Amino acid sequence: MNKIGSSTNIAIIGMSALFPGAKNLCAYWENILNKVDAVEDAPDEWAGAYFDPNSTESGRIYTRKGGFLGKLAEFNPVEFGIMPNSVDGGDPDHFLSLKLARDAIADAGYTDKPFNREKTGIILGRGTYINRGFVTALQQSMIVDQTLDLLCQLHPTLDQDTLNSIRQELKSSVPPLAAEIIPTLVPNVVTGRIANRLDLMGPNYVADAACSSSLIAVELAMNELISGRCDMMLAGGVQAATPAPIHMLFCLLGALSHGKIRPFDTSGAGTLLGEGVGFLILKRLEDAERDGDRIYAVLKGVGTSSDGKALGLLAPRLEGEVLALQRAYENSGIDPDTIGLIEAHGTGIPLGEQTEMQTLNHVFGQRQGNFPRCALGSVKSMIGHCIPAAGVASLIKTALALYHKVLPPMLCDEVNPALEIEKTPFYINTEARPWIHGEQTPRRAGINAFGFGGINAHAILEEYRGWGLGTGDWELGQSQSEIQQPITNWSTELLIFSGNSKQDLIASINNIQQILQIDESISLANLAYTLSEANTQHPHRLAVIAKNVPEIQTKLKQALEKLADPKCTKLQTRSGIYYTANVKESGKTAFLFPGEGSQYPNMLADLCLYFPKVRAWFDLSDETFAGIWKNPPSRFIFPSPTGLTQEEQKLGEKQLYAMDVATEAVFTAGMALDELLHDFGIKCDVMVGHSTGEHTALLASGVSRVKGKKQLIEMKRLLNQSYKDLEATNSVPKGALLSVGAIEPDFIKTLLNAYSGRLHLAMDNCPNQVVLFGSTGDIDEAANQIKEAGGICMHLPFDRATHTPLFEEMASALRSYYEKLDMSAGHTSLYSCATCTEFPSDPETIRDVAIKQWSSRVRFRETIENLYDEGVRTFIEVGPSSNLTGFVDDILRNRDYVGIPSNTQRKSGLEQIQVLLARLFVMGKEIDLAPLYKNRQVMPVNLDVTTVQNGIKKPSPILDLTLPIMQLRPEFAQSIQEKFHSHQPADSHFAPEKPNPLTVLPSVEGEEILSSPREAKEILPFHSRGEVEPAEIQTMALNQPLQSFENSAISSEVSLEKVRKVDAQESFDTSSETPVFSDDIRLAVVSAHFDLMQEFLASQGRVMTSLFSNPTDSNDSE
Repeated sequence: MNKIGSSTNIAIIGMSALFPGAKNLCAYWENILNKVDAVEDAPDEWAGAYFDPNSTESGRIYTRKGGFLGKLAEFNPVEFGIMPNSVDGGDPDHFLSLKLARDAIADAGYTDKPFNREKTGIILGRGTYINRGFVTALQQSMIVDQTLDLLCQLHPTLDQDTLNSIRQELKSSVPPLAAEIIPTLVPNVVTGRIANRLDLMGPNYVADAACSSSLIAVELAMNELISGRCDMMLAGGVQAATPAPIHMLFCLLGALSHGKIRPFDTSGAGTLLGEGVGFLILKRLEDAERDGDRIYAVLKGVGTSSDGKALGLLAPRLEGEVLALQRAYENSGIDPDTIGLIEAHGTGIPLGEQTEMQTLNHVFGQRQGNFPRCALGSVKSMIGHCIPAAGVASLIKTALALYHKVLPPMLCDEVNPALEIEKTPFYINTEARPWIHGEQTPRRAGINAFGFGGINAHAILEEYRGWGLGTGDWELGQSQSEIQQPITNWSTELLIFSGNSKQDLIASINNIQQILQIDESISLANLAYTLSEANTQHPHRLAVIAKNVPEIQTKLKQALEKLADPKCTKLQTRSGIYYTANVKESGKTAFLFPGEGSQYPNMLADLCLYFPKVRAWFDLSDETFAGIWKNPPSRFIFPSPTGLTQEEQKLGEKQLYAMDVATEAVFTAGMALDELLHDFGIKCDVMVGHSTGEHTALLASGVSRVKGKKQLIEMKRLLNQSYKDLEATNSVPKGALLSVGAIEPDFIKTLLNAYSGRLHLAMDNCPNQVVLFGSTGDIDEAANQIKEAGGICMHLPFDRATHTPLFEEMASALRSYYEKLDMSAGHTSLYSCATCTEFPSDPETIRDVAIKQWSSRVRFRETIENLYDEGVRTFIEVGPSSNLTGFVDDILRNRDYVGIPSNTQRKSGLEQIQVLLARLFVMGKEIDLAPLYKNRQVMPVNLDVTTVQNGIKKPSPILDLTLPIMQLRPEFAQSIQEKFHSHQPADSHFAPEKPNPLTVLPSVEGEEILSSPREAKEILPFHSRGEVEPAEIQTMALNQPLQSFENSAISSEVSLEKVRKVDAQESFDTSSETPVFSDDIRLAVVSAHFDLMQEFLASQGRVMTSLFSNPTDSNDSE
């Protein structure tokens, strides 16, 4: 039993998300990683007459951009025991919150798993904004009555039956107001409905703290758990709809951007609003561990504050924001220096961002050294500002970042120089990058949410380390190995087909093409997974790599066209189509490990995202040198995409090629790829290490052995110390290295003889590349001679005399390192490029050969020739770049062989791995594709073309998030027009030239709908001399603001400015037996009526205006 108050660590065990462009949690995370900009233009009907990009009036909107849910707002009321007819007129917040709460519980694994419902509560961040439910209630009551009152004033002779029919027509045009709708009109019932439908008996209430609402709700939920009053809590935020009137309020402030929302960007000029819902399931950490829950992240604390007496209600105040952060770190005991990611409030409003950056600088301090260490982002750049749901959108993003160990990107085209971010420890993270971490403390992140009215919140999250860090096959715990993959829909997929004959293969391809035409909902990932599970051992094989379903359809069509040729027995295209007929044995396989020089910035970065084991190797690298190197290796291998001056960028690139960093980087990448290839079941018969790649080959082959991560770290530190000791003596021979190609070997021999031992052949890589070493002057002189002879030269970024006799003394100094290694015959044959033969089995002799390679020429060409003679026909490069594969291609030109790199700078890391697997598959090599789908949310696809139609799911009903529009059917309007005509008096004072703001226009579907008043074209059918003109259809656009009449100042906007009351005695024409109104009173009545009809906007407007404006301060801003 948990001791109440014994822990403030709160585990996030479940989450759900519905945000623009993302129908669920998985899609939300994938959109973030793929940098999807979900902000778009709303439909024309969303804004109607409110939208006017050139207007300066207070009742207009100058942008239609925002993050909208649209068709993603699916809700099936039957699933929740709700009558379908009670949904349309209700507040969408209630229904989408219920669905997302249910989804979060399911994500936590508690759909069927029992839990204490009596001690489970809900706290939801939610604001009070105009919504479909409120408008429905007002339209069904007050507005209908006011409309009829207006008609009675204009036409007192209308009979009661006509008025009743108009009443019924108006009420039927909008959602009904029934008893079932009433709960959605009560703000706090949104959580009451969740508790009711999901049978939760803990506290349920809403928290309204503007943009900070979600984080405040989380803090309150944490308190419920820490106090012991509850054992599980649901916390989140909701802003299901942002109708045009809400945007109008932000336009009044000038807070909305005219274009994009780009926080921290030079172009940033305002925010844009977004819609969304998100939930978290929280438990005390020890309870979650006891119950075996999946833990996304651990909440360490939330700090809150108010701005106090700021310049204005909406102006950010540095002191208030700083206080929230300080309280969070002081209360949690967390050192800000251990934070690796900040999810900023970042709304796109320059003043707010400058204040936020000052806040961060105050708490985190200035940059130490030349390189930033902490990523900064804002998901608002992709989905807009979701107001009360903004905090939960940020918190979910951050929890997933910690869970998957990924630094998520934000959209920022050019960092605003006014922020002076290069002076801070931060950088704007614009790319999805592996979160490499080797510190003793867990990965940690902070989240800012600064709300209107000066309410500030800062939350601290920490990765869950209950399974241990894990590295490679040594200590990768079972639980960690089963963490869900960060991305389900990968950038490319590998699809494989096989058949006993070419005809069988063609039939299989045609079957897939038919299925894709029938069911357009099939995902490429699911299809690839299903095909990988089928029988793939037939002799006729096809493999295709594609980005999406249309591309796979195109490529399969191309493959079918090629296979139709009876002569086609083999196919390999640049676009990723591979085919072999009647696969057969293809000889032995060799793994080739490159040395320093093959490294490049961001190598294997995407593989770190897709395969946790790859990232774990780079974690180990950072852990190895934590506290030893001033900067961890990852700072140079994965440089920050922003926040560096040009000088700092050049310094980082130079460090990547320094002896210590270069060797470590290549070793780490090689070991990561070697382990990945073994996971795919790729086997080799022999291994070779090129130059310092021999370090990798020794360990990978088992010739050098370590027991666990601790011993591996000791081995790497020992080698690095050996380098440092050599450098410290200042006796390492230095000079210059020159790569030479396209020159005859005899010329090189003559050149070397001419320099009488001052030039050395350090590497013989292939017929068209050798590497020379010498002094800088001799190398420059030799380069000129080689160019004059028609050769190609390139200076290399190294200066050490390795692989020459000059390094022999230094190589001997490394013997102490090798003597401490456990060496003997390995599990895989290992060849040396110093001897061109297999390593011996005796430990001492192994050490002698390993030491010799430091001062011996790299004889890679001869080694490959010997391997070919030994029956090796497949050469797989296991390391960054594809240099060795190029050498093999040059060495074995026009012979029967296959050279394949596992990584190349010309393709993404994932696609190149898929190319490797595809080529091995069609060659008949044994592979296992299971790692491509392990822990991904993939589902099998029905491949039976005769029944696939039956499995297509019907879409769920979609909630209408717009405000209802009151209107008349054209035929009904016509009938009323006729009654007006029949009751028209013989004499009238109405002038025909006065425009009528009420009219009907055709809709997209051919039915007539209401237009905005500004588009009115007709006049009322009354003439001053009593004549009656044929009437056009007249209907009322009750949802639109009244436009100004010609020659009149009457207006009816949200500001609800009152018009002058007209004295009836001045305006009545008593000469007529039936009272007839003059122009002035008619216009006044119409205006007054529309003022009243929009009270539902005004009531919300007054509430919001009180938040958004300060009459004594013109400097208020978000």
